[in-house]
Amino acid sequence: MNVKIKKQVVLLILAAIMVTSACFLAGQMHRAGGAAKRPETETAASEPPEPLPPEAQNAGPEEAPMPPPEPAPPPAPVMATAHFARDEYRCDCAGYCGGWPCEMNPALLDKIEALRCACGSPVIITSGVRCEARNDEVGGVPWSFHKRGDAADLYCPGVPVGDLAQMAQALGMNVLPYYGSGYLHVEI
Repeated sequence: MNVKIKKQVVLLILAAIMVTSACFLAGQMHRAGGAAKRPETETAASEPPEPLPPEAQNAGPEEAPMPPPEPAPPPAPVMATAHFARDEYRCDCAGYCGGWPCEMNPALLDKIEALRCACGSPVIITSGVRCEARNDEVGGVPWSFHKRGDAADLYCPGVPVGDLAQMAQALGMNVLPYYGSGYLHVEI
């Protein structure tokens, strides 16, 4: 009997081992399968993303904001002659007259242009037309030719006042040189 009992005990132990192994493997497989399924369940159960607003749906890729337009360049000056802007002859008072109590004499403008060409370098206008108030401020005489657009004060850097006066006289202008101040008064 001993052999028969031993066989039955061995079979019983083998059966127990097989049942235990099967239960263990089934648990492992259940855990592995459940872990793999859990994220799917969570994804399926989560809320859908919020829809984009209509302007964002049509926008496409984001573009950088447009920079502000560059300011327009200032307008070109109105020229009195080929080398002189009209504003170079404007009255430089403190706004009493708006800059033009009268117009400059075109014949004088032509002679000053000829003087500039004779010098071969820029001539600087320091005073053109003047209103009564500006003429008084600078100590001008009551009968000043500046007040009627027939005079200008000017100089040419690098050209002595005496030489400039001779060129202006040769062009038919009356001159009053201010040697100490370095400029020339011209009139017609």
